[in-house]
Amino acid sequence: MNVKGTVNRVELIGWLGGEPTQRFLPSGVGVCDFSVATKRFGSKDEQGEQTFDTEWTTIEAWNGLGDICQDRLHKGSRVRVVGSLHTRSWEDKENGQRRSKTVVRADEVLFLDAYGNDE
Repeated sequence: MNVKGTVNRVELIGWLGGEPTQRFLPSGVGVCDFSVATKRFGSKDEQGEQTFDTEWTTIEAWNGLGDICQDRLHKGSRVRVVGSLHTRSWEDKENGQRRSKTVVRADEVLFLDAYGNDE
C-alpha cells in the first residue's frame, strides 16, 4: 500500500529454519510465527572466494493465513513471503530497558515445495 509517497513492502524467498509456532491472543486471534533464512553476498574469504551471509527474518502470519502456515509448513520448507515491516516495542520486565523487534507481517505466503513433500 502506498501512503503519501511511502512504500512498506517486503518480499522474501527462503527456507524455514525451524518449525512454525502458533499462538493465540486473548481476543482469540491466531498468529503463526516462523523464521525464514535468506542468503546475501558477503565478503571474500582468504582464498578470494565469494562468501554468503545468512539473514534470518521473523514472519508473522495472522488469522486464516496463520492456520494454513501452521498446517502446511515445517522446518526446511521453501516459501515466498510478501508482507510489510512491523516494529513493536516493550519494556523488559527483568531490567526495565526498552526493547523492540521488527518482523514481517505476511500478506501472502506461497509454498514452493510440492504439497505433501516431507523431505
